[in-house]
Amino acid sequence: MAELGWLTQDLAEVPEDDRWLSEREREILSSLRAPKRRAEWRLGRWTAKATLAAWHGLSASEVEILAAADGAPEPLTGGEPMPAALSISHRAGRALVVVALGSTALGCDLEAVEPRSLAFVRRWLRPDERELIAAAGADSRDLAANLLWTAKEAAAKARREGLRLDFREARVDAQRLGRSIGAWERLEVGWTEGSRVRGWWRSERGWVMAVVSEPAPVEPPRALSAEPTTGRGARRSDGCVEPHRGDQTG
Repeated sequence: MAELGWLTQDLAEVPEDDRWLSEREREILSSLRAPKRRAEWRLGRWTAKATLAAWHGLSASEVEILAAADGAPEPLTGGEPMPAALSISHRAGRALVVVALGSTALGCDLEAVEPRSLAFVRRWLRPDERELIAAAGADSRDLAANLLWTAKEAAAKARREGLRLDFREARVDAQRLGRSIGAWERLEVGWTEGSRVRGWWRSERGWVMAVVSEPAPVEPPRALSAEPTTGRGARRSDGCVEPHRGDQTG
């Protein structure tokens, strides 16, 4: 059984300076030229450091996160690998990070609930999943499409292969689709070659997130609390960010 922890943060919570980055992380940041890419990278790294700090009882500045050969994030402290598995996702100024024990295969994804084009649905989703979207009520179709995508993305990350996989080879089985807001619901993704991965999904205020792991998590991910920052967002007890006015996430 895997025990998972999770945390979300937004851009307003990222420190303005870069003192919390290691020398190697600053070198990576300096290689990113596009302002949007730099902001997203800093958001993901800050949220990951805050998550690991809360999980291990450290300061965020004690944690370093580098990319493995396959691109997956690898956490270190004092230059040595940490006994933790980590998955990072960010979208539209918000980041989700999930953490588990180091031996856990782990994947997460976060998406805004927004319309998906017919071309997108045909490219990434199976015929039976397209039927599920078509059968959903008008107010649930976008939720269904984004849930299916987040589940596949999380499952692909758990395999450390990402978009190199054909997502039409993965079938999503989600419980209580669109019936519960702000609560974790069970999720399962099966690949046509026979492997399966299990986890949880959650929708809230215009967002949907999915988390899967092997071994499978019996309990939903546990919300973690970050160290206070100078950001404008206020942290709720469920681990989510309460946006300030003018920065609505829904």
